[in-house]
Amino acid sequence: MSYRLREFLHRPKKVFVICSLVVLSTLLVNGTFLRLWSLHVDADRKMKDIARTRLENQKYQAQLEQAKDPSYIERLAKDKLDLAGENDLVFVFPAE
Repeated sequence: MSYRLREFLHRPKKVFVICSLVVLSTLLVNGTFLRLWSLHVDADRKMKDIARTRLENQKYQAQLEQAKDPSYIERLAKDKLDLAGENDLVFVFPAE
């Protein structure tokens, strides 16, 4: 080995800096940092999707509980399907 290389290897701080730069540049060129960043962004998006889906699930669970009530089903049928109950009075007007 040459004298300059031996002198360089006896300075651990400089060796550490050079090794760190080589590792960082390899990771940048390899695309590992870009993939890690992409995975981080994907994870954030998935967490938001999970939170939104949980809220929707809670809403549907409430609707399901409400649909178990017979009076709700009757009211819904009357409102949406224009149905009438047994004791309801229905007026029919002729079309002109």
